Amino acid sequence: MARIEDIKREKLSPRQKQLHDDFLRSRPRSTLTGPFAVLIHTPDIAEPADKLVNYFRQRAKIGRRLVELIILLMVRQAKVQYAWCVHEPQALEHGLTQDVIDAIRAGTRPDFKRDDERLVYEFITELSAAKTVSAATFERAKGALGLEGVIEAVSLAGLYGMIGLVLNVFDIPPQSGRPLA
Repeated sequence: MARIEDIKREKLSPRQKQLHDDFLRSRPRSTLTGPFAVLIHTPDIAEPADKLVNYFRQRAKIGRRLVELIILLMVRQAKVQYAWCVHEPQALEHGLTQDVIDAIRAGTRPDFKRDDERLVYEFITELSAAKTVSAATFERAKGALGLEGVIEAVSLAGLYGMIGLVLNVFDIPPQSGRPLA
């Protein structure tokens, strides 16, 4: 059970109503759910967070497949049911294989067929465990992804760390999909 009431548009301030409508325009659903149903209560956080989410959805230099890989790694680590159920189908749609997704779900190292996925997995796994990466890992990532790609990977990990905490603290249940074990 969520620790926050469902959003009722008519009870929102004018700024919140505008954000509510903007959020729904950029999402494939008719009601506001998930982290933005929480964050809308603090528009000064919700608005820039939404811009970051939309950046990664639409313009990330690393591409949507690697974006979804990073999201799955972060939400699996934090056991974020809602985000897993949203992003598993998106990961499939954008090119991750079911075998890779299932291994991440199980908490085991996937047998990657693509070098960029292996590199991102190693980078994010090291970042999550150590809260930094070694010089060697940094140089490998920078060589493969470029400086902008490394910045995107770190920023996305941080963003989904925040989103995961919001979803878990406010106990937002998954809407549908195959939840984490």
